[in-house]
Amino acid sequence: MPNNGDAEAIVDPRALALAQALADPLRLAILHGLMGGPAAVSEIVSATGEAQSKVSNHLALLRQRGLVRATRVGRQIVYELRDASVGRLVESLSAVAGASRPAVRKSAPIVNARTCYDHLAGRLGVAVFDALAARRAIVPPEAPGGPVELGPAAAETFRVLGVDPAALRRERRRFATACLDWTERRPHLGGALGAALWAKSVERGWVVRRPGTRAVILTDAGRRALHRTLGIRAAAG
Repeated sequence: MPNNGDAEAIVDPRALALAQALADPLRLAILHGLMGGPAAVSEIVSATGEAQSKVSNHLALLRQRGLVRATRVGRQIVYELRDASVGRLVESLSAVAGASRPAVRKSAPIVNARTCYDHLAGRLGVAVFDALAARRAIVPPEAPGGPVELGPAAAETFRVLGVDPAALRRERRRFATACLDWTERRPHLGGALGAALWAKSVERGWVVRRPGTRAVILTDAGRRALHRTLGIRAAAG
Protein backbone atom coordinates (compact mmCIF):
# COMPACT_ATOMS: atom_id res chain seq x y z
CA MET A 1 0.00 0.00 0.00
CA PRO A 2 1.51 3.37 -0.97
CA ASN A 3 2.28 5.90 1.77
CA ASN A 4 1.13 9.52 1.71
CA GLY A 5 4.21 10.62 -0.14
CA ASP A 6 3.54 8.09 -2.89
CA ALA A 7 -0.09 9.24 -3.17
CA GLU A 8 0.92 12.87 -3.53
CA ALA A 9 3.34 11.90 -6.25
CA ILE A 10 0.58 10.08 -8.15
CA VAL A 11 -2.05 12.85 -7.97
CA ASP A 12 -1.61 15.84 -10.25
CA PRO A 13 -0.98 18.93 -8.06
CA ARG A 14 -3.32 20.92 -10.28
CA ALA A 15 -6.15 18.49 -9.51
CA LEU A 16 -5.47 18.87 -5.80
CA ALA A 17 -5.58 22.66 -6.15
CA LEU A 18 -8.95 22.45 -7.91
CA ALA A 19 -10.33 20.10 -5.25
CA GLN A 20 -9.26 22.53 -2.54
CA ALA A 21 -10.89 25.42 -4.39
CA LEU A 22 -14.17 23.51 -4.65
CA ALA A 23 -14.15 22.44 -1.00
CA ASP A 24 -15.48 25.76 0.32
CA PRO A 25 -19.32 26.10 0.35
CA LEU A 26 -19.29 29.76 -0.66
CA ARG A 27 -16.92 29.21 -3.57
CA LEU A 28 -19.09 26.35 -4.79
CA ALA A 29 -22.19 28.54 -4.46
CA ILE A 30 -20.47 31.24 -6.53
CA LEU A 31 -19.68 28.73 -9.26
CA HIS A 32 -23.29 27.52 -9.23
CA GLY A 33 -24.41 31.11 -9.69
CA LEU A 34 -22.06 31.73 -12.60
CA MET A 35 -23.51 28.71 -14.40
CA GLY A 36 -26.41 31.05 -15.14
CA GLY A 37 -24.11 33.41 -17.00
CA PRO A 38 -21.71 36.27 -16.25
CA ALA A 39 -22.35 38.29 -13.10
CA ALA A 40 -20.93 41.38 -11.48
CA VAL A 41 -19.50 41.22 -7.98
CA SER A 42 -22.50 43.18 -6.68
CA GLU A 43 -24.88 40.53 -8.04
CA ILE A 44 -22.94 37.72 -6.40
CA VAL A 45 -22.89 39.64 -3.11
CA SER A 46 -26.66 40.17 -3.38
CA ALA A 47 -27.32 36.48 -4.08
CA THR A 48 -25.11 35.09 -1.32
CA GLY A 49 -25.67 37.74 1.33
CA GLU A 50 -21.95 37.71 2.16
CA ALA A 51 -19.70 40.75 2.58
CA GLN A 52 -18.19 42.10 -0.63
CA SER A 53 -14.66 41.72 0.72
CA LYS A 54 -15.27 38.04 1.44
CA VAL A 55 -16.81 37.40 -1.97
CA SER A 56 -13.95 39.22 -3.70
CA ASN A 57 -11.37 37.12 -1.87
CA HIS A 58 -13.08 33.90 -2.94
CA LEU A 59 -13.39 35.14 -6.52
CA ALA A 60 -9.68 35.93 -6.54
CA LEU A 61 -8.86 32.37 -5.51
CA LEU A 62 -11.24 30.90 -8.11
CA ARG A 63 -9.60 33.06 -10.73
CA GLN A 64 -6.13 32.02 -9.58
CA ARG A 65 -7.11 28.34 -9.90
CA GLY A 66 -8.40 28.90 -13.42
CA LEU A 67 -12.06 28.26 -12.66
CA VAL A 68 -13.36 31.74 -13.50
CA ARG A 69 -12.25 34.69 -15.59
CA ALA A 70 -12.92 38.38 -15.13
CA THR A 71 -13.65 41.21 -17.56
CA ARG A 72 -13.98 44.91 -16.83
CA VAL A 73 -17.27 46.33 -18.12
CA GLY A 74 -17.36 50.04 -17.44
CA ARG A 75 -16.81 50.50 -13.70
CA GLN A 76 -17.66 46.90 -12.84
CA ILE A 77 -15.74 43.64 -12.91
CA VAL A 78 -17.85 40.86 -14.40
CA TYR A 79 -17.01 37.23 -13.65
CA GLU A 80 -17.89 34.11 -15.63
CA LEU A 81 -16.92 30.46 -15.70
CA ARG A 82 -13.67 29.85 -17.56
CA ASP A 83 -15.34 27.51 -20.04
CA ALA A 84 -17.96 24.78 -20.39
CA SER A 85 -15.72 22.20 -18.73
CA VAL A 86 -16.01 24.07 -15.43
CA GLY A 87 -19.79 24.01 -15.73
CA ARG A 88 -19.71 20.27 -16.33
CA LEU A 89 -17.49 19.85 -13.28
CA VAL A 90 -19.92 21.76 -11.06
CA GLU A 91 -22.87 19.82 -12.48
CA SER A 92 -21.08 16.53 -11.80
CA LEU A 93 -20.40 17.52 -8.20
CA SER A 94 -24.06 18.41 -7.74
CA ALA A 95 -25.16 15.09 -9.21
CA VAL A 96 -22.85 13.10 -6.92
CA ALA A 97 -23.85 15.13 -3.85
CA GLY A 98 -27.57 14.89 -4.59
CA ALA A 99 -29.93 17.83 -4.30
CA SER A 100 -27.79 19.88 -1.92
CA ARG A 101 -28.49 23.59 -2.20
CA PRO A 102 -25.82 26.27 -2.48
CA ALA A 103 -25.86 29.14 -0.01
CA VAL A 104 -28.14 31.69 -1.66
CA ARG A 105 -30.13 34.48 -0.08
CA LYS A 106 -33.69 33.80 -1.19
CA SER A 107 -34.75 37.45 -1.05
CA ALA A 108 -32.28 38.57 -3.71
CA PRO A 109 -33.90 39.97 -6.88
CA ILE A 110 -31.97 37.59 -9.15
CA VAL A 111 -33.48 34.65 -7.23
CA ASN A 112 -37.01 35.74 -8.13
CA ALA A 113 -36.37 36.23 -11.84
CA ARG A 114 -33.24 36.54 -13.96
CA THR A 115 -31.74 35.49 -17.25
CA CYS A 116 -29.73 32.30 -17.67
CA TYR A 117 -27.76 33.08 -20.81
CA ASP A 118 -30.70 33.79 -23.15
CA HIS A 119 -33.64 32.26 -21.30
CA LEU A 120 -35.70 32.95 -18.18
CA ALA A 121 -34.56 31.54 -14.84
CA GLY A 122 -35.19 31.90 -11.12
CA ARG A 123 -38.53 31.29 -9.45
CA LEU A 124 -40.39 32.76 -12.40
CA GLY A 125 -38.54 30.60 -14.93
CA VAL A 126 -39.27 27.47 -12.89
CA ALA A 127 -42.94 28.48 -12.61
CA VAL A 128 -43.18 28.82 -16.40
CA PHE A 129 -41.57 25.39 -16.87
CA ASP A 130 -43.97 23.80 -14.38
CA ALA A 131 -46.99 25.46 -16.01
CA LEU A 132 -45.97 24.29 -19.49
CA ALA A 133 -45.55 20.76 -18.16
CA ALA A 134 -48.89 20.85 -16.31
CA ARG A 135 -50.66 21.96 -19.48
CA ARG A 136 -48.94 19.16 -21.42
CA ALA A 137 -47.21 21.61 -23.71
CA ILE A 138 -43.86 20.03 -22.83
CA VAL A 139 -42.75 16.65 -21.54
CA PRO A 140 -39.93 17.04 -19.00
CA PRO A 141 -37.06 14.56 -19.01
CA GLU A 142 -36.53 12.13 -16.16
CA ALA A 143 -33.51 14.12 -14.93
CA PRO A 144 -32.62 17.84 -15.14
CA GLY A 145 -30.32 18.66 -18.02
CA GLY A 146 -31.96 16.25 -20.43
CA PRO A 147 -33.89 17.09 -23.59
CA VAL A 148 -37.44 18.39 -23.32
CA GLU A 149 -40.02 17.04 -25.78
CA LEU A 150 -43.21 18.70 -26.96
CA GLY A 151 -46.49 17.51 -25.47
CA PRO A 152 -49.91 17.12 -27.13
CA ALA A 153 -50.91 20.68 -26.22
CA ALA A 154 -47.70 22.26 -27.52
CA ALA A 155 -49.05 23.71 -30.77
CA GLU A 156 -51.89 25.65 -29.18
CA THR A 157 -50.01 26.69 -26.05
CA PHE A 158 -46.96 28.06 -27.86
CA ARG A 159 -49.15 29.69 -30.54
CA VAL A 160 -50.77 31.76 -27.79
CA LEU A 161 -47.31 32.58 -26.43
CA GLY A 162 -46.17 33.70 -29.89
CA VAL A 163 -43.55 30.98 -30.38
CA ASP A 164 -43.24 28.60 -33.35
CA PRO A 165 -41.57 25.37 -32.17
CA ALA A 166 -41.44 23.92 -35.68
CA ALA A 167 -39.25 26.78 -36.87
CA LEU A 168 -36.94 26.35 -33.90
CA ARG A 169 -36.32 22.72 -34.83
CA ARG A 170 -34.27 23.98 -37.76
CA GLU A 171 -31.78 25.81 -35.55
CA ARG A 172 -28.40 24.23 -34.90
CA ARG A 173 -28.58 24.56 -31.12
CA ARG A 174 -30.39 22.09 -28.88
CA PHE A 175 -34.14 22.44 -29.26
CA ALA A 176 -35.20 22.43 -25.60
CA THR A 177 -33.60 21.39 -22.32
CA ALA A 178 -34.51 21.17 -18.66
CA CYS A 179 -31.84 23.56 -17.41
CA LEU A 180 -31.24 23.01 -13.68
CA ASP A 181 -31.86 26.30 -11.89
CA TRP A 182 -28.99 27.10 -9.51
CA THR A 183 -31.14 28.75 -6.85
CA GLU A 184 -34.33 26.67 -7.07
CA ARG A 185 -32.60 23.34 -7.85
CA ARG A 186 -35.43 22.57 -10.25
CA PRO A 187 -35.55 22.95 -14.04
CA HIS A 188 -36.37 25.96 -16.12
CA LEU A 189 -36.72 25.91 -19.90
CA GLY A 190 -33.48 26.24 -21.87
CA GLY A 191 -32.35 25.68 -25.43
CA ALA A 192 -33.80 27.32 -28.53
CA LEU A 193 -37.36 27.01 -27.20
CA GLY A 194 -36.49 28.74 -23.93
CA ALA A 195 -34.61 31.49 -25.78
CA ALA A 196 -37.54 32.10 -28.12
CA LEU A 197 -39.98 32.33 -25.23
CA TRP A 198 -37.71 34.81 -23.43
CA ALA A 199 -37.32 36.93 -26.59
CA LYS A 200 -41.08 37.02 -27.16
CA SER A 201 -41.68 37.96 -23.50
CA VAL A 202 -39.29 40.90 -23.87
CA GLU A 203 -40.84 41.92 -27.19
CA ARG A 204 -44.32 41.96 -25.68
CA GLY A 205 -43.19 43.93 -22.64
CA TRP A 206 -43.94 41.15 -20.19
CA VAL A 207 -40.47 41.36 -18.67
CA VAL A 208 -37.69 43.93 -18.55
CA ARG A 209 -34.15 43.73 -17.25
CA ARG A 210 -33.09 45.49 -14.08
CA PRO A 211 -30.41 47.99 -15.19
CA GLY A 212 -26.88 46.68 -14.84
CA THR A 213 -27.83 43.19 -13.66
CA ARG A 214 -29.21 39.85 -14.88
CA ALA A 215 -32.24 40.32 -12.66
CA VAL A 216 -35.58 40.58 -14.44
CA ILE A 217 -38.70 42.57 -13.58
CA LEU A 218 -42.10 41.07 -14.35
CA THR A 219 -44.33 43.90 -15.54
CA ASP A 220 -48.04 44.28 -14.80
CA ALA A 221 -48.72 43.31 -18.41
CA GLY A 222 -46.56 40.24 -17.97
CA ARG A 223 -48.29 39.25 -14.74
CA ARG A 224 -51.68 39.41 -16.45
CA ALA A 225 -50.45 37.61 -19.57
CA LEU A 226 -48.84 34.73 -17.67
CA HIS A 227 -51.99 34.27 -15.61
CA ARG A 228 -54.16 34.32 -18.72
CA THR A 229 -52.01 32.02 -20.84
CA LEU A 230 -50.40 29.68 -18.31
CA GLY A 231 -52.38 30.13 -15.12
CA ILE A 232 -49.32 31.48 -13.27
CA ARG A 233 -50.02 33.71 -10.29
CA ALA A 234 -46.96 35.90 -9.81
CA ALA A 235 -46.52 39.37 -8.39
CA ALA A 236 -45.21 42.06 -10.72
CA GLY A 237 -41.85 43.62 -9.97
